[in-house]
Amino acid sequence: MTETLTSFASDLGIVFVAAIILIGVYLIDIITPLGEPIWLLYLIPLILSYWSSRYYAIPTVCIVTLLFLMGGFFLSPPGVAIKQALLYRFVFVLIFISTSVILWVIRKPQIT
Repeated sequence: MTETLTSFASDLGIVFVAAIILIGVYLIDIITPLGEPIWLLYLIPLILSYWSSRYYAIPTVCIVTLLFLMGGFFLSPPGVAIKQALLYRFVFVLIFISTSVILWVIRKPQIT
């Protein structure tokens, strides 16, 4: 049990878990109707990438998440009005990019 937890705490484990969560959230996002705030779960891989020792982990997760967010918008079944769903996603994009920049700036001095 300890070996399993240690492997998930390693850098490769963090990247693997973040990737699995990212894909899982995307799959949930494309099957739920527009307007459901499933896309808030995209913050989990971003927070996990903060602990990765890879310098570009946070920007990579940010870019992939933004692509998945756009794909989820187009592939999700209708739920609320398109304008409202677009507004929700746009606000989340602003929050997500801001959070990514803040995490990257905080983490940058720790790496060098």
